[in-house]
Amino acid sequence: MTDFWNDEQELKEQLLHVSSTIENTVATAHGFIRPILLDHVQSVGKMLRPALVLITSALGEHSITEDAVRVGSVIELIHLASLVHDDIIDSASKRRGKSTVYAKVGAKQAVLAGDFLLAKALLLTSGKERGMDSRVVSAALSRLCESELDQDAGQGDFLISRHTYLRRIAGKTASLFALSCYSGVALQEAPPVKQMLCHRIGYCMGMAFQIQDDVLDYAGSSSKLGKQTGNDLKCGIPTLPLIYALDQEQRNGGAELRDLLLSSTVPLKEKTVKQALVLVESLGGVQKAEILAESYKMRALSDIKRLAHPQVERQLGNLFTKLSKRSV
Repeated sequence: MTDFWNDEQELKEQLLHVSSTIENTVATAHGFIRPILLDHVQSVGKMLRPALVLITSALGEHSITEDAVRVGSVIELIHLASLVHDDIIDSASKRRGKSTVYAKVGAKQAVLAGDFLLAKALLLTSGKERGMDSRVVSAALSRLCESELDQDAGQGDFLISRHTYLRRIAGKTASLFALSCYSGVALQEAPPVKQMLCHRIGYCMGMAFQIQDDVLDYAGSSSKLGKQTGNDLKCGIPTLPLIYALDQEQRNGGAELRDLLLSSTVPLKEKTVKQALVLVESLGGVQKAEILAESYKMRALSDIKRLAHPQVERQLGNLFTKLSKRSV
């Protein structure tokens, strides 16, 4: 978490309980994989998803901190499992500057390690979570898996539509953000309308977050990101800046970027990646992607005001502010 939550000490304390819950859960792993998984879960980032559970759990009168910590731990474990699987798909040796599980033990063992985290997440659920609909949880997990499969199957296909990209990130990222915001308020047994509102806030927040993350892959700082810029491109994963750039190039009647990608094999050579990054920037792909990310952010902020809860509005608004300044 580093210092990300220093301005929210109560929330930071609760997130430390989430971290402890996750570490205690993973500590039951067998043999040589235990220290590797412990290192993986201890190197978590900002813990955004459990934070969203805890923040929206304030939208009611019940005392549910313990339940919110447990549900936040479940969602974070699912997220951590997806990162392990992501790194296998991307053949990534580093994440946030540290060696990945894939790099340490290879693809076969890493798949099993990710599956272990998913299994432990399911075991943490009691089946009696107050107010929560298990179908919402199942739908989020299903969308996550489907999106990972879709992205893996389409690796190297740079000519996807904006609709396909948005569908992928809706499942890959926004589904867990939506589940997180929904879970907190659902534990309070809030009215369905408020639950749906929080679900939509999380969805828009997740879409904005992932699009911005994809923008940073083209325009971010490698030292701050903890990974090389252009990594998705190198691995054959098309994201929004590229999609917008290819569309603009076609409108201009050109084909330099398109031909460059179609004549290359995955993984792309460093020289090809650098050429593509320059072309995407010059064609306005980064700028257009930033505009769409901002539109999702504004939708979320509009819905947050409808919650009519000053503390939650402040915390979510501050979160957006901090995320918009990251690693640029």
